[in-house]
Amino acid sequence: MACRFSRLLALAIKIISPTKGLNTSAQIFELMQFYPQGITVQELSQRLNRPVSMLNLCLKSLVASKKILARKNHNQWVYTVDKKA
Repeated sequence: MACRFSRLLALAIKIISPTKGLNTSAQIFELMQFYPQGITVQELSQRLNRPVSMLNLCLKSLVASKKILARKNHNQWVYTVDKKA
């Protein structure tokens, strides 16, 4: 029985390094410049190939720093660049 579990625990771990370029929050802010009418988190997820959960954290930070605005449109949030920022 111990032999069976030891095979299951032998997982390959890959160490990844950060890539050069903009971080996710900066990518969101840059992309939003092209959507003055606003963009949803689902659309951002498709365009940036990032999980919604990660984008929600970044969007929360951008809203708190007053770089973007959030408004509820029916059942989803729409995010726009704050022109005053």
